Amino acid sequence: MIRLLFVFFLLLFGALQSQAVTVVESSSIKDTSNTRFDIEQIPYVLKGEWQICLYSPPKTSHYDCRTISVPDSIETAFPGLDGFVFYRTQFSISRQLEHQALAIYIPQIRDADKLYINGHLIGETGQFAPNFEKATLYQRRYPVPSSILKFDQNNELIIKVYNHARPGGLVMGAPVIDSVKNIYQQTATQESMLMIFIGMILLISAVQIFYYLAQPEHRENLLFAILCVFESIYLLTYSQAALDSGINLTSIFRINMMLFAILTVNFFLFVSSFFKQGIPWIIKGILTIILLLGTVSVTILPIDWIYYVLHIIQLISVFILVPYYFYIFYRAKRQELPYASLMTKVLALYIFTVLIDFAIDQQWLPLFVTGIAGLLSPIFLITVFIAITFILIHKHWLYYRHATYDYLTNCLRRSSFEQRLAEEIHRIHRTGQSIVVALIDIDNFKQINDAHNHLVGDQVLQAVVNRTRASLRDFDLLGRYGGDEFIVAAEVSDKKDATQLLKRIHKNITSHAVIDKNDKAIDVSITIGAVVAEASDLVTALQMIEQADDILVSGKVKQKGHIHI
Repeated sequence: MIRLLFVFFLLLFGALQSQAVTVVESSSIKDTSNTRFDIEQIPYVLKGEWQICLYSPPKTSHYDCRTISVPDSIETAFPGLDGFVFYRTQFSISRQLEHQALAIYIPQIRDADKLYINGHLIGETGQFAPNFEKATLYQRRYPVPSSILKFDQNNELIIKVYNHARPGGLVMGAPVIDSVKNIYQQTATQESMLMIFIGMILLISAVQIFYYLAQPEHRENLLFAILCVFESIYLLTYSQAALDSGINLTSIFRINMMLFAILTVNFFLFVSSFFKQGIPWIIKGILTIILLLGTVSVTILPIDWIYYVLHIIQLISVFILVPYYFYIFYRAKRQELPYASLMTKVLALYIFTVLIDFAIDQQWLPLFVTGIAGLLSPIFLITVFIAITFILIHKHWLYYRHATYDYLTNCLRRSSFEQRLAEEIHRIHRTGQSIVVALIDIDNFKQINDAHNHLVGDQVLQAVVNRTRASLRDFDLLGRYGGDEFIVAAEVSDKKDATQLLKRIHKNITSHAVIDKNDKAIDVSITIGAVVAEASDLVTALQMIEQADDILVSGKVKQKGHIHI
């Protein structure tokens, strides 16, 4: 019995000693930094000298500690390090803040971390090896229980970091101590803005899919829609929702890398499709390699190698794809393709945004520039997507307009006129009014072309249209029926009213000559054939047009230059 009690007390002492190591494991380490942060008011940025120490859990008997300026990467103190370190500093906090609910905010820590204050674990993100979960995409926010703080005394802050495969640690910014309310409001605002961006991009995608379904031959709409969808998912991997989802963070990181590869390829396909440029076989091979690299990143590739994939894709983008983009832009402008100049500027801004993000990721920019660029990048991104959307919508609108209206005269095309006329006939059945449909034919138009040229002929056509439109109301219909024939539909009260309208049209067109660019006067004569339908007449649009055409043909045989109704 005594032996059992002795063993029990040994185990209890060992457990207590282990707990003491967890709480005060760094209390015997000499502080190599000269900074203690005295916090009188919040928010307070813990920027300055910290102590950084190597350690090898669970063995903590020996530490290699150095001084580092925060924010900065671990590799500044320990070049080429992959493994466990901890940052350590001290701070005192004014008793005036005793009744404030405080929290610590860190913009980003690469990989995984655990944060301690006075030996107590406050929070952790990701997981250390061997069950490694990479939390490199996320900011940290850790509420601090007031019960563990010492006011007007020294407090010890330790941030344990597991650094993996690339420069890491407190890289993007120093920890900030602020009220829980302010930190959560700030991060909630950032999260809300991210979700708004994602929502806007998905809405843009829906619009582009709608246009693609309306015009399947416009492949660039589909490619841009796909680009928007993948960009939304890519942004979502950075969100607090992804962090809180319960999905393994390393898996999310792998998906993030795969999405980066897909976006790289998808963007290239969109650009080449928009500018109607073929893709050389060597570029097709490079795009295929990028997709394969993205696929193996999310499937079989060891996590240690994923950053090599990222670097390869970034190098390919910077040194091969970006120059080729500008070659495409150059060719598009030389060929005077529609929207070449505007789209080149917009896409160049997008490429600039991607290159800035690449420079931030590689830590090539000073920290203050990184902060500004980090704010501008999402704004640039959404601006670019909206601009591309407007360009594609305008292109779709022009396509619709050219399919609906005659390019030269801006009149309705024949098919569109027939459709609108059918609607007007249906309407007069309700209003009890009458409708006149008239065909206008330019007499001897071939002689005008032969005597002058086709450009002068075009000028005559435009003059006839403008003079006809001046005699009509805004809601009356005017269409181009054939080469030199135009068709009018207007609501009238009776046949007499229709005759007065046609006389005004005839007079406006023929009363004075058309003056060409060489100041030559060209007399214009027209013949009009028209039919009037009352509300009680059961006629179709096609029947009325055919009747007006028959009247015009017979009228031209009997007497050119007059109105036949």
